[in-house]
Amino acid sequence: MTSPLEAVLCDVARFAKEVRVFLVGGAVRDLLAGRESRDFDLLVLSDGTTGFPSRLGTLPGWRTLAAHDRFGTATFSVPSGLRVDAALARKESYPAPGALPVIVAGVSVEEDLARRDFTVHAMAMEVDGGGGLGPVVDPFGGQDDLAGHRLRLLHARSLTDDPTRAFRAVRYECRLGFREMEPEFSEALSMSRKSGAWDLISGDRLRNALEETLAEDEWREACTRLDSLGILTLVVKGWETPPGPVSSGTPGLEARWRALLAPLSPGMKAGVAGRLNFSRRLRRESGTAP
Repeated sequence: MTSPLEAVLCDVARFAKEVRVFLVGGAVRDLLAGRESRDFDLLVLSDGTTGFPSRLGTLPGWRTLAAHDRFGTATFSVPSGLRVDAALARKESYPAPGALPVIVAGVSVEEDLARRDFTVHAMAMEVDGGGGLGPVVDPFGGQDDLAGHRLRLLHARSLTDDPTRAFRAVRYECRLGFREMEPEFSEALSMSRKSGAWDLISGDRLRNALEETLAEDEWREACTRLDSLGILTLVVKGWETPPGPVSSGTPGLEARWRALLAPLSPGMKAGVAGRLNFSRRLRRESGTAP
């Protein structure tokens, strides 16, 4: 039986003579670790047409969920039901701590990998014309870190440029069973705090990062880890309490929000809801409505 990844690669291979496409990021990490991926990322070397990634939506059974030809990105649902994200190779620079990046397309695979968050995500494998994969492109030692169960940031300013990477680090640490992050992570976290990046980043981005954490199977462990690393108090000063108890069974997102916020005082709950720009519905269902 064809696996979801094999099906995606066979579909993408139809474009192999036209443009170079790579499997990249978490999908390569999971493939090397013998794990199933939840979704797939594709990297497209620029052919001078920023709209190319959206053309993947013409493949049989592929449904376009979003396409931004201006930025050379697109997201698809594939017949297996999983999601595929495709993007042109690019460089990113951050004009200020916590700001959205400025993107320059038309770069090499290695230059694109240098913009990523962790070494274990800075690996790529080219899709060939038969739907197979070429050797691993690994300029930053991701394979060694994966074998050593290390989650290593690519550069010291990583969390200053994008503080939401701190949430990603904890999510992957818990999901992959990486029990100890590099010592430099604490230094990078301290640098991000001193830079003011946490105050500059939008509440929506912080809320989305927390909701991605709450969606994990290991969400309680991840939230406790966020607390122990002092990340919650960077979101809202004084937020230093791990999740409270929840009812039996696997709770939905709203119930997980309630558990995360239950130990807090009414004033602190209101502070979190305000900083993270809760909707009226989320305020009501998370127990933060006045």
